[in-house]
Amino acid sequence: MSAAPATVAGIVLIAVALRDIFDVLFHLEGRAVLSRSIIRVVWRLVRGVAGARPRMFALAGPFGLLAVIGAWAILIVVGWALLLLPHLSSFRDAAGDPPATGFLEAVHVSLATLSTMGYADATPTGPWLRVVAPMEGLIGFGLLTASVTWLFVVHPAVLRRRALAYELWLLRQTGDLHDDAPVVGESLLGELTSRIIAIERDLVAIPSSYYFAEHDERFSLAAELPYLRRLAHHHQADWADAGTIQRAHMLDTAIEDLLLTIAKLLHREEPFDADEALADFAHDHRKDVPDDA
Repeated sequence: MSAAPATVAGIVLIAVALRDIFDVLFHLEGRAVLSRSIIRVVWRLVRGVAGARPRMFALAGPFGLLAVIGAWAILIVVGWALLLLPHLSSFRDAAGDPPATGFLEAVHVSLATLSTMGYADATPTGPWLRVVAPMEGLIGFGLLTASVTWLFVVHPAVLRRRALAYELWLLRQTGDLHDDAPVVGESLLGELTSRIIAIERDLVAIPSSYYFAEHDERFSLAAELPYLRRLAHHHQADWADAGTIQRAHMLDTAIEDLLLTIAKLLHREEPFDADEALADFAHDHRKDVPDDA
């Protein structure tokens, strides 16, 4: 491959990876097309293979994250290899001789540099290469930091969602919406609203957290959200006081906003329908909606 096409192709691959990393970590409104597409494909593959094995399905999220991080690394390694490929003659090995030529040698040098292990057995001699080549090592440090940061961001979001689901499961075990008296008070409705808002913001800022499934039904918001929506509707009735009705209406609106965010995440076409979005959420996570929800 001649110098110009290889250089352009290398720059494009590196730019795609860096842009996707930037969108995932810093740009809340960024599209992060690459990472979202990869993790969604992994989700569907694991979902299809898992069958009736929920524990295996719960691995879809971790596998998806690993696949995205691997894709970032591959794009950067190959991109940098394409940049170095036309200039391998400007490298020297320990004996002072030019290294072997070819794409695999360029990948070898690129991989060793990205992993911050040095230049393998080839060192750049050209002045500009001595400046440019170490930048891949800096990107390697950045990739490692980005990967660890992403993991530390995703897991708290998943835990918040599972904690709310478990609280709803407990509430459902102790209450009956057909009683004349309210099941929950105004303060709890307000707290549940805040929790739903936090989870909706999590899905906007960290869409990858959606793809962490739960093998235990008690911790699945996809299974418990229909109950919470029914709870909100129940407390908007005439028998409730004004404060409870207001809080219930706020909760109902927050749930619809959450479902709208999920519908956009799943690329569902407009017009938006909350009931369909609720069913899609449960179906996508392979959960059966409880009969009393």
